[in-house]
Amino acid sequence: MNNEQIAKQWLDATIQNNFIFGKTLETNPELCRRLLELILNVKIKEISYPEREKTINLRSDSKGIRLDVYVEEKGTNRSFDIEMQVSNSDNLAKRTRYYQELIDGDKLKPGQHYSALGESIIIFICPFRFKYNRHFYSFRERCDQELDFILESGVTKIFLSTKGIMDDVSPDILAFLDYVDKGIVSGDFVKELDQAVQLVKSNRKAMKEFMTYQMALLESEMTGEQRGLAQGIELGRTEGTESVAIKLIRRGRPIQEIHEDTGLSIQRIHELAKISFNS
Repeated sequence: MNNEQIAKQWLDATIQNNFIFGKTLETNPELCRRLLELILNVKIKEISYPEREKTINLRSDSKGIRLDVYVEEKGTNRSFDIEMQVSNSDNLAKRTRYYQELIDGDKLKPGQHYSALGESIIIFICPFRFKYNRHFYSFRERCDQELDFILESGVTKIFLSTKGIMDDVSPDILAFLDYVDKGIVSGDFVKELDQAVQLVKSNRKAMKEFMTYQMALLESEMTGEQRGLAQGIELGRTEGTESVAIKLIRRGRPIQEIHEDTGLSIQRIHELAKISFNS
């Protein structure tokens, strides 16, 4: 993908684009606060961005995450993660589980008591249909035997579907979901949100940041593909070498000669010999 193609992506991008979504709410914290109030139907005094484009990677050998919009409510121990989830994959539940684990691990410092963990709300905005055709789905941990017994872990996971057909959200939230889904601008909040989106898209600095971001993603994907290809080639070589070794074993060649000819370890050749004779 060249610069012209990425520039076209920028021109065509809507609020469904993770970068546009995150940048718009980051540069307009008041809109972000109001969106949270609309979704949660609670009063939020003030929010803060503790870290721009928050990335969490607790261990070098584990999968890290990059949050679209992560904010904390000032004066409380409550945090919010809002994700624009365009891809309709089957792993959304596991994704929220992993996000929550890393967010908690990042917030709880060594030596702190578990009680230091505050309320955490993860919100996924999804432009696709869910089971039961609702717009709004909220999940908390509860007892299977006593359904009114909520496990007070402080964790809430919310999914908003733009394709719902039930009358289960306020007019303002419905207008927001229609804007995400079809770009329809209606209602005071969505009008302000759309103006903020257009300001971001008219900002040349934001456009350059987007292009740099997209190029970095492409390079990361290419590196991953190349790494996978190299691993595949190496695996093929190993399997091919072991196939040769098995043939030599069946022909009665000495273990030491097979080791010298193939480069396989003597231990591995003994293992292959057992496999060969047992098959």
